[in-house]
Amino acid sequence: MKKIIVAVFTVVLSLLVNSSVPAQNIGSVNENSKTQKSSIKYNFINAFYDGRGVYLQWQTEYETKNVGFFLYRISDSGKELVNPSLIAGSYLQVGGERSTGKNYGFYDADGDFNSQYIIESLNTENSRINSSLITPEYVGDLSEVTNNSSDFYAKVKSQSRSKIEQNNLNLPKDLRLEYESNQSVTDTEMQRAVVAQAGVKIGVKKEGFYRVSRAELQAAGFDVNVNSNMWQLFLKGVEQSIIVGGSGDYIEFYGKGLDTAESDTSFYYLIAGSENGKRINPITLRSIGGRVLAKNYNQTFVYKERTIYSSSILNGETENWFGRVVTTGGTTATFNLNAVDFNSSESVLKLNLQSVTLESHQVNLLLNGQELGQVIGNPRQLISKEFKVPTQMLREGANTLKLTAVTGISVLESIRTSFSRRYTAQQNQLSFYTQNYKTANLDGFSSANIRVFDLTYSNNPTIITNLNVQSNSGNYGVTLPSHRGRVMFAVEDSAILSAASVTPNNASNLSTPAHNANLVIISHKNFLTQAENWANYRRSQGVSVEVVDVEDVYDEYSFGVLSSLAIRSFLQYAKNSWQTPPKYILLIGDSSYDSRDYYGIGNFNLVPTKLVDTIYSETGSDDSLADFNNDGLAEIAVGRIPARNVQVVTDALAKVTNFESSVSQSMTRGALFASDLPNGYDFDAVNRRLANLLPAATPKVFVNRGMANSQTVLINELNKGNFLVNYAGHGNLAVWASTDFFGKSNVPQLTNAGNLSVFTMLSCLNGYFIEPQEDSLSELLLKTNNGGAVAAWSSSGLTTADVQEIMATRFYSQIGAGNITRLGDLINDAKTVIGGGRDVKLSWTLLGDPMLKMK
Repeated sequence: MKKIIVAVFTVVLSLLVNSSVPAQNIGSVNENSKTQKSSIKYNFINAFYDGRGVYLQWQTEYETKNVGFFLYRISDSGKELVNPSLIAGSYLQVGGERSTGKNYGFYDADGDFNSQYIIESLNTENSRINSSLITPEYVGDLSEVTNNSSDFYAKVKSQSRSKIEQNNLNLPKDLRLEYESNQSVTDTEMQRAVVAQAGVKIGVKKEGFYRVSRAELQAAGFDVNVNSNMWQLFLKGVEQSIIVGGSGDYIEFYGKGLDTAESDTSFYYLIAGSENGKRINPITLRSIGGRVLAKNYNQTFVYKERTIYSSSILNGETENWFGRVVTTGGTTATFNLNAVDFNSSESVLKLNLQSVTLESHQVNLLLNGQELGQVIGNPRQLISKEFKVPTQMLREGANTLKLTAVTGISVLESIRTSFSRRYTAQQNQLSFYTQNYKTANLDGFSSANIRVFDLTYSNNPTIITNLNVQSNSGNYGVTLPSHRGRVMFAVEDSAILSAASVTPNNASNLSTPAHNANLVIISHKNFLTQAENWANYRRSQGVSVEVVDVEDVYDEYSFGVLSSLAIRSFLQYAKNSWQTPPKYILLIGDSSYDSRDYYGIGNFNLVPTKLVDTIYSETGSDDSLADFNNDGLAEIAVGRIPARNVQVVTDALAKVTNFESSVSQSMTRGALFASDLPNGYDFDAVNRRLANLLPAATPKVFVNRGMANSQTVLINELNKGNFLVNYAGHGNLAVWASTDFFGKSNVPQLTNAGNLSVFTMLSCLNGYFIEPQEDSLSELLLKTNNGGAVAAWSSSGLTTADVQEIMATRFYSQIGAGNITRLGDLINDAKTVIGGGRDVKLSWTLLGDPMLKMK
C-alpha cells in the first residue's frame, strides 16, 4: 500500500522550534522568523463528490506562521465545523519561516453535492483568514482523483485511535509497597529459553481477563494434543498462573496492555513445558476485623488525545503526540467519569498542556461550566497545573473542560482526574482495591456469573471462592468480607476478553555466538521471501548473510514488544559476540512515527527506526540503531528499503543487480550537480568544490535553479542517467527548493531505468522516511520503476549547510580516490570527519543497500 495523504485526522510532520542557527529547510529556521509576517496563498483548492462524501484537497503556494486549518461546511442551517481537530499547517512543521508547495486533504463523509466549504487558516497571532467559497464537482469514484475510495476514508475515520482512556488505582501506601514488592522482575534468560521453542504469542492491548480457545491455539500452530497440565504461560520471562478449561478447551488469564511511545501491546507466550504449569488456585477469604463498610476507593482517570505529532519537543524517550489546539477561540474537551462518590468532599484535576508559540501562555478553564482557574506557562514548555475541586463540580458521565487561550497557542497533552470511586462495575468488570479490615460491596454486574481475583501477586493471581452473589432488580453484586487490603479484579462472564492477536512463535536463537554473517538482513515477516532472494544474491558473490525476522528480535530483546531499542540491542550483541560479526545491516520494511496507528490508516512501523532528538527536532535515525557508544556514528553500515509491499522489495533488488552489472564503467557516466539559489549559502559553489574532488576525466554537469528553463534542463540531465547526482540547497520532504525546480511530481518524468543514479542530497527533510501518509522525495526516487535512484542518501531532519559540506567533501574525495568500494562504508567514513554536527550524523539516512558496489 502506498503512503497516502489523509486529513480525517491532523496531518503533521513536525513542530520545529525556532533557532539562531540557520537550518536548511525551505526558508531556514532562524531568528528572522520572529519578524516574518503571517501570510498564506493557495495554488489550488479542489472538492470532489462521488455520491457518498466530499474530498477536499488544497496546495499552498506559500505559507508563513500558519498554525493550521479549520474546515467549515456551509448549508441552509448555517456554518458547521467538520474537522474534529486542527489540520496542522507549516508552523507546526517548519516554525515561523516560509514554506512552499504543501499539500493537504480532508474527507467529509457528511458532505454532498450541494455542500459548500470555507477553509479557515489560523496563524500564530490567533488571527483567522478565510478562503473563497468552495463548491464540489462530481466524480464517479474518488480514487480517480485521490488514489483512495470513499470506503477507504470511511474506514480510516472509524479506525482512528486518537483517544486514550485509562483507569489507574491510587493504592494506599502500605498496599502499594506490598504490591510493588510482589511484582516479579523480568527474566531475560528464561524469556530466551521460552522463545527458543515453538509456541504461540498472545497479544493483549488492555487490562482484563482473557480467554483463548483451543481452536485459536490450534490455528496458531500450537499442539493442543499435548497434555494440558504441561501448558505454561510466560510474560517477560516470568511464568503466569492460568486457568485451563476441561480437556484443554481454552486457557484464561489476567492480562494488561502497554502504554509506551512505540506500542500498546503486551505479549504472553504459551508453550508446552517440561513440567506442570502454574494455575490460578482458589482461596477462601476469611473475615478479619469488624463490619465497617468501605464505600469507595481512590482512582485516577486519564484522558489523552493523540491527533498531532510534534517533532520540535525535545523530550527524549517521551512520545511527541498531543491533542486539540487551544486558541483564543476556545475549545471544549469531553471526558467521561463513572461511579463518582459524591459524598467525598474533594477531588483533583491535573491538566497538562504543551505550549507551541513563542510567547508566554495563559489559558482560562471552565469545568462543567464553572470557573476552574487558569494555567500559565513559558514558550515551548510542558505546562502542568493541579486543581483541587469540590467533588460536586464533577459529573457522572460526560464532563466538559473548556480551554480558552488569553495568550499563546498550546496543545492538549492530558487531563487526569483523581476521585473517590464507588465499587460499581463498568461494562461488567471492575479493577479495584479493598481497604484494611473493611468490607466492600461490589455491584453493577448484569448476571450472577461473577468471579473475583486477588491480584496482589499479579503473576500468581488467585480466585476467591466463598462469595455469595446478591441480586437487586437485575443488578448483581457480591460482598467481600473484611480482610487485609488487596488489589483485585472482578469480572462477569460476558466481559471476558478476546486477545488482540494469537500467532505462532517461531523458535529463534539470535542470542548465541554461533552465527556468521557479514550482512544481516532484518525484515518484516511479510517480506521474508524477498529478503532471502536478496541474501541469495549476495551469497552468490561469496558474502555470508543471515536473514532475521524482526519479530524474533522483539522476542529475544524486548519480550515480544515492538521496539527500536530491541533492534539496537540485538545489533550490539551480534557485533560484539557473533563468531562473524556483521559489517552491513539492511532493514527491509517501512518505518513510521505513528507506531501506535493513532491516525487509523494502518500500522506501518514495520521495522522501526529510532526516534532521536537532534539540534532542531526529533526525527528518525537508522544510524542510531548501530551507534553503540552514543557518539552519533554507526559502528555498522546501515541501509533501508522502506517497503510496504513485496513489489517494492523486488524492484529495489532488481535496481541493485542492474546497477552493479555495469558498475565497472561507473564514473564514465558522469556526475550531475543541481543547486539552489544562493539563499543563505552559495550552493552552486558547494557543488563546484565537490566536483573538483572527482577524477578530472569524469563528465560533470551543473544545473542551478536560477538558469533559464532550469526544471526542463534538470529533468533532461537526470534522464541521461549520471552515475552520481548531488543536490545542494534548501528543501523539504517533497521538493528541492520549490515545485518549479524539482519535486515528487517530477519523478514520474524520469526515464533512466537503464542507467540508475546514486543520489546524494545536501538539503533538509528529503529523506524523511517516517512520515506515515506520504513518501518522501528520496523514497519515491528509490521506488519508481522508470528510473530514479538505486540508492538515496539524504537527511530525515533539519540540518545546516556548513556541516553538510564537511561530510560531503569527505564522501566525494573518497569516491574520487576509489579506495572504498561499498556505499555504506563511504557513508560511515564520511561522517567520521564531523566534529559536532549530531544532527547531520544521526539524520543522514541511506535508503538502499549499504553493500551497493560503487566501483
